[in-house]
Amino acid sequence: MREKAYQQFDLLRRLILKTNQDFRLPEMLQEALDSACQIMGLQAGYISVWKEQKSLLQVWFGSAEQRSILEQIEKNLLEQLWKGYKVQSLYLNLELDGSKSLFSYPVKKGEEIVGAISGICSGPRNLSLEEEFVEAIGNQLGIALAKLEGFPVGKVVTEAEVEKTVKSARMNAILETAAALNHEINNPLTAVLGNAQLLLLQGQKLSPEVVEKLKAIEESALRIREVTLRLMQIIEPVTVEYASGMRMIDIEKSKKKDEK
Repeated sequence: MREKAYQQFDLLRRLILKTNQDFRLPEMLQEALDSACQIMGLQAGYISVWKEQKSLLQVWFGSAEQRSILEQIEKNLLEQLWKGYKVQSLYLNLELDGSKSLFSYPVKKGEEIVGAISGICSGPRNLSLEEEFVEAIGNQLGIALAKLEGFPVGKVVTEAEVEKTVKSARMNAILETAAALNHEINNPLTAVLGNAQLLLLQGQKLSPEVVEKLKAIEESALRIREVTLRLMQIIEPVTVEYASGMRMIDIEKSKKKDEK
């Protein structure tokens, strides 16, 4: 999850830098679509830009088969919703040659919807969890369109704002991981700890060496349980380099809920 957050931030950073330089719109749209679909694990994606309800530019991602499915949905449903009803976002689970999950999000120039970014994947999936990331892409592409067409850019999405969005996603990933640890590790850990403590109650029947090892097991089990609980309390993670360029959360230095 952390690697995914870094990939999201890197894509948004590249789009911001391109917007502030000379750029070709088709190349920017294709880069945004290709990278977004790969990061989100989508099988097909589509960005359409139009003016006065007339298509100006379209870019695609994915296999011919998956693109065909998305194009069918685009022509029969999405195009009418965006151009006719100005829907603000769309997330669907549908049955079309098997279970599919789909999202479609607007590209806006100011308050005007001037395009849409859509994606599809197989199986049931809550793609609305990716909304902050997709919204940031749509906003940045809208800013690029405004600049290209000579309209006022308005509010510029800064790297600091992108970092804030990614930080939120990173924090959610940490909490999800901590919750999984609590569930998957603490259950068997309770059994290990309980059995070790039951054996320690029979200390007079055990050799000093066995008692010492049981106490070491008890201490380690309690430490593991404490670590998983403290992970759940982190609100501002601090990372340190671990090995081979990888980074890990420093639980001691990270700010926690009970700290002011």
